[in-house]
Amino acid sequence: MKLTNKVDVLGGPRDTIEFPSPARTAAAIRRLAAVYPHTALPSIHEELVAVRRHATTLRAPGDPDDSRVDPLTKALARGVSAWALHDLGDTREALAMAQAGLLDAVVEARDPSAEVWLRGVQSLIAYRAGWVHEALRYARLGASVRDMGVGTASVWLHSLVALTQATLGDALAASAALREAADARKLGRRDELDEIGGLLAFDPAEQSAYEALTRVFIPGAERRAIECGETALGMYAAITPERYSSTDEMIARVSIALAYANLDEIDATTEALRPVLRIEPSWRVDGLRSLVMLVHGRLRRPMRVRETRVRELQEEIETFCQTPPSVDTNT
Repeated sequence: MKLTNKVDVLGGPRDTIEFPSPARTAAAIRRLAAVYPHTALPSIHEELVAVRRHATTLRAPGDPDDSRVDPLTKALARGVSAWALHDLGDTREALAMAQAGLLDAVVEARDPSAEVWLRGVQSLIAYRAGWVHEALRYARLGASVRDMGVGTASVWLHSLVALTQATLGDALAASAALREAADARKLGRRDELDEIGGLLAFDPAEQSAYEALTRVFIPGAERRAIECGETALGMYAAITPERYSSTDEMIARVSIALAYANLDEIDATTEALRPVLRIEPSWRVDGLRSLVMLVHGRLRRPMRVRETRVRELQEEIETFCQTPPSVDTNT
């Protein structure tokens, strides 16, 4: 499946990766955060590294104040960089980068929205590494921030609490967190991060994708998971380019496949997963590959082990997971 780089709608990658002024640095990291969900990581990785380095470079004591990047820009630069490191499979560096960004947000910027969003980044990184209890701790810390100015990041944190609780087998806690996410959506307002969009916003389509994945882990909720996944796909089919998220669309598709695998419906599992397995390697981020491997695991049933269609699907999954995005990590 060939995913279109919808970054062109927002102006496209820039030819230069030098940002001599704090204002241009701030504009660059906000643009990168906005286009990240619908842009293949290799095409923006070099620029992202350059922007983050410029944003976080220490200034000499005698430098004028107008040469210093503002704390929120530093926090966002580190947060987006943490997301990229996580997509490339470098979990420990990603968490270290997110923690540094969190300190920028809490201590220097004193921005609750950035604090909540960075807690979500930490939770997502830990979850996809398999550290589910750690992911739940981060999600709870973010969800506990009580500030009426926080936008859709609050919805994301409640959704992460639901996902981690469901993964740990606590269906009641997961269901309660899903209700809290729905309530946060109704009561919430848009903040500065939502206005930037991209990685910094949590749209209804993403919420449906997260709910689909959450319900996969709740016994007996497979049909509801499929409904939520299909709702997310319907929204992504009609969504504006600047709000599109390739990874979250794939999460919805994998969630549907997992639900069908739980129901032991092999043909439906294969059909649901097929568009994911066809995407180009530049889009096969680490979190998506680990999620696809869950389908591989659900297919390991004694009564199916000798079936050709099961073996072929497992082999396709293994081939998919062997080709991650390729970037120059020395930049």
